[in-house]
Amino acid sequence: MLDLKSNFSSEEAFDFSSEIQSIKSLNNRALLVQIRQAAKAEQNLTLQVIELIAEVDRRKLYLDSGYGSIFDFVTKDLGYEPTSAMRRIQAARAISEIPELKEKIADGSLNLSVVSQAQSFLRKKANDQKQKISLKEKTELYQKLENKSAREAERELFKIAPELCLKSMELEKALSENLTELRFVIDADTKTKMDELKLWLSHQNPDMTQAQFYKVMVEKLHRQLDQSKPGKRLRKKSENASEKQSEATSENKSLKPQIDFNQSIADAGTGNPYKETFDVGAVTASSDRKKRSRHIPTAIKNLVWNRDQGCCQFIDPQSKKNCGSKYQIQLDHIQPFRHLGDHSVENLRLLCGKHNRRRD
Repeated sequence: MLDLKSNFSSEEAFDFSSEIQSIKSLNNRALLVQIRQAAKAEQNLTLQVIELIAEVDRRKLYLDSGYGSIFDFVTKDLGYEPTSAMRRIQAARAISEIPELKEKIADGSLNLSVVSQAQSFLRKKANDQKQKISLKEKTELYQKLENKSAREAERELFKIAPELCLKSMELEKALSENLTELRFVIDADTKTKMDELKLWLSHQNPDMTQAQFYKVMVEKLHRQLDQSKPGKRLRKKSENASEKQSEATSENKSLKPQIDFNQSIADAGTGNPYKETFDVGAVTASSDRKKRSRHIPTAIKNLVWNRDQGCCQFIDPQSKKNCGSKYQIQLDHIQPFRHLGDHSVENLRLLCGKHNRRRD
């Protein structure tokens, strides 16, 4: 059993039962001394709890106490929340097998999160290989994880067995009747494309979470699949026959349909918005014949989008620094519409929301 008082000198001994001096009345130096002492005492108390759990587990005393497992005993009898309980149980089993780990936990070179990660990794590796992991291999693994944070340890384990880590990282857990937690890993290319789509959707939701993005994409794909069903397709064709005929006669056949950047990606078509080309003269001539209106034809918007590559065109006149942001992109009239600026491609440009508002 650990003797907590032996970890402090007589001058620095911390009296845990004393409530004479209020914490708020401590001067700065005394406060720092006491918090360091308390943190050290907490580390030693945690190690003591782990040693006791290990012995209870070895003797299977949890069965005598009416619990079916050591986990139930630690959570229900000792009152630890599940994550904290599992970390302590994993550490208890680690020090039972490798006693040298006690010193590493005591001096902080191995924290409980890292020990728990290592134990889970070793168990999954043993199951995957269908054979026990040698004590030497386990000891070498813990040596590699010394003085590493939980995130650094995770990366180290991934280097050792990437396929095993990827398999274990996938998670689907029901949190309630209406909520499910999902966890999975994506590659860098998919992450880049996802970030770009979120930028295009920033008008609709500036602070879109991963869950919201996932919902938008799933709903879009579901609509596409639903509309592709034969029955749906025939009904839609019948309902929109007259509308399509009208559009076919009014639109220039030389123009190709393309994403309107003001639309949500969830409601727009698919494809690369930078590859389409248009007849500028035809579009401009067509728009000139219309009455003056604030409405900008979709084809004009697409031309400006293609030319500016979907990026803010603001340039600092002094440093010549180009903004280039793709967040909340908006159309801007160089010659303002209220000052008779037209909707020509030459008079339009893309600005991010901040630079557009800054101009106003």
